[in-house]
Amino acid sequence: MLIFDLDGTLIDSLADIAAAVNFARSQFSLPAIHENTVRSYIGDGLSNLIKRSFAEAPEVDLELAAQLQVQYYGEHLLVHTKLFPGVAEALPQLAAKHRLALVTNKPQAASEKICRELEISQYLSVISGDVPGRKLKPHPGAILSALAQYDEKPEQSWMIGDHYTDLAAATAAGCQACFCKYGFGQIRGEKVDLQIDHFSELLQL
Repeated sequence: MLIFDLDGTLIDSLADIAAAVNFARSQFSLPAIHENTVRSYIGDGLSNLIKRSFAEAPEVDLELAAQLQVQYYGEHLLVHTKLFPGVAEALPQLAAKHRLALVTNKPQAASEKICRELEISQYLSVISGDVPGRKLKPHPGAILSALAQYDEKPEQSWMIGDHYTDLAAATAAGCQACFCKYGFGQIRGEKVDLQIDHFSELLQL
C-alpha cells in the first residue's frame, strides 16, 4: 500500500490555507501574516495551526478563531488549491499497481471534499483525516488502521509525505518513508528511505 499525506504532498493548498488564517486574524483586528510563515505552521493539525497563527495574541479565544478559520476555509477550499505537477498523471498508474490510501492531519470533511473536487477520490481506498478521537500523525494509528482494512503489511508499504510527522508516523507504523522535497515541511532527523523532487518519481515504486 502507498499511503499519502495531502497538503504539501498531493495538493498545493498553501494560498487557501493562508487566506483562511488571515481571515480569522482579521476578525480580531490582527494584521495578515505571510504565506511562507503559514507554510511553517502546516502539518500538525488544525489546533496547532491556530495556536501558531495567534501566538502573539494570547487574548484571542482560540476556539472561536478555529471556528472562523474552518468556516471560511470550508467556503474557499479550492480557490487556488491544485494538484502538484505529476499527480493527476501518476495516480492512475500507481493505482493500477498498488492500493492507495490517504492519511492526513487535515479535517476529514475538507479532505474528502478536496479529493472529490480534484477527482482523485476514485484512486484512494481510504481517506483518513482529522475526526474527534482519532490521533494525528506522528501517531501511527491512522496508518495502521488503513493497512489493517486491507490486510496490507507495513514493511511492504510506504508513507509518502512532506512533513516530519509523516516520516515519524511511517517509522512508528513499520512502513518505509518517502519525503517529498517539493512540499511545505522539513525533515528533523527522521529516518527516510526515499526523497523525491517530483511526484512522478514515485512510479519507480
